[in-house]
Amino acid sequence: MALQLLEHPGVSLASGAGLDLPQQAARTRAMWLAGRQQRPPLLLVMLLWARHCPNVVQYLERHLDALFADFRCTPQSWSETQAARQVLAALNLQLFRRRQSGQGVAELHAGMLLIQGEELQFLQAGSVGLTRVRCGAPSTLVGRDGQALGGQAELALVQHSLLLQRDERVLLAPQPLLDVSDLQALCGQLDASPGELLQPLLQAPGAAVLLRAGAGEEWPVLAPVASCPALAEVACGQRIDGWTLRRDCAYGPAGRMFLARDEAGRDALLWFAEEAADEAFWQCEWALRRSTHQALPQVLSSLRARTRAYLVLAAPPRGMRNLVDWVAAQGAPDAQTLLSVLAQLIGAVRSLQRRGMQGLWLNPRQILLGDDGRVLLLPGAAAILPTVARQPLPEHALPLAPELRSGRALDGRADQFALAALAYWLLCGQWPEAARADVGPGHCYVPLANFAVRAPQGWDGVLARALAPQPQARFEALSEFQLALQQPLQQRRSRALLRPSLQPARLLTLAALVLPLLLGLLLSLGG
Repeated sequence: MALQLLEHPGVSLASGAGLDLPQQAARTRAMWLAGRQQRPPLLLVMLLWARHCPNVVQYLERHLDALFADFRCTPQSWSETQAARQVLAALNLQLFRRRQSGQGVAELHAGMLLIQGEELQFLQAGSVGLTRVRCGAPSTLVGRDGQALGGQAELALVQHSLLLQRDERVLLAPQPLLDVSDLQALCGQLDASPGELLQPLLQAPGAAVLLRAGAGEEWPVLAPVASCPALAEVACGQRIDGWTLRRDCAYGPAGRMFLARDEAGRDALLWFAEEAADEAFWQCEWALRRSTHQALPQVLSSLRARTRAYLVLAAPPRGMRNLVDWVAAQGAPDAQTLLSVLAQLIGAVRSLQRRGMQGLWLNPRQILLGDDGRVLLLPGAAAILPTVARQPLPEHALPLAPELRSGRALDGRADQFALAALAYWLLCGQWPEAARADVGPGHCYVPLANFAVRAPQGWDGVLARALAPQPQARFEALSEFQLALQQPLQQRRSRALLRPSLQPARLLTLAALVLPLLLGLLLSLGG
């Protein structure tokens, strides 16, 4: 690869790649981006090094495309460093999920530099190191070989905050390249350009970035990040940001969810928003990105920066149907199936709550169920999201807790109400009255027996409590609600297990009565 140069009064930068081995290579990329919240422009530099990977150069280029596209789609309320950490964490989680599913994953190491004014942040994930040359003496921040991306769900990241001084030189490279390179030239030749100093290092496998700090009074003038408007008309065959829409989906909002394929041949589910992407849209996406529960869809990275408001999700397995269609085909679920569905939904809701999402609209058209019992929740609207004002929910939304309709304060018990209302609907095909309107304290729960539903004994009491109009009358936590539903079935199972243990005693009693009769009969016949 040819040497790439970036000349600017604030910083001079040279980057490039050396030799590529059959299953090992490294690549770098640098880009100026507009600062956030009146901060100076940001120079974002990324270096990726992969081992044990076929088509390694193509693999690295796609990941670099995705990382820069993801960074531009982070919430604007985040600092640049927080955005960079979350982008790396999202890539780490994608790789971890692939490894868990049995797919082959390359060993990927990453280093990221964020230069803003005189401040430099270095994010280190794996065996990528950074050497600083100050006053003619080099010092190295050593990368760790055992912390490659995708090895665990949580990102093993080391962050360094540095203050750049004029004429200081900084070298970013895979740690093995730093270990074998002669860095003496960096300590002298003060007049040499970064390109001249970096060229000898690129005779070996790997890639490197060398920058020299300059006068930071002048910075490039960059336009702020453009907003992503909603796409009013969506139809099969359209091409959007490299995606081709192939088929409309029979779940989710009508006409807003499509199966698509990108230029690299990846299949995904595109969910088009009905309004322009704002802070709440991005906060919702990143809450979903950081949630690891199996009942939540995986958010994929686009290879291009998005120009419209939509989510890119991993396509669900074939055969999954939304709950409306599933109930129409299968009828009301039995108690064990309902408990399985609720357990998965409770896990997904709790995962989103940990990420700051509460007051969810659990639309049955956005809850998918497969023949194997797997549940997939496509979360849409939420009243509470991180760092943004309370969000209004659609007036036609069902089910909603009364406090959501009246604008009262809410907490996680609003989601408990929605889950209980969904269970009630699955059992009898009707939404409870409290889910349809803002009912008063005199509201009465309608038992399931009124709809000719044979529910396990005790379930009416559990659902009545979870569907109480006042939040303080409900269960304290979702786990308590789930346990209350499970207890009647566990008690029934325990009684069933106890019955066989009584049979030996009954047999002994019967034998004690029958044997004398048989013995008397034999004696009489013999006489």
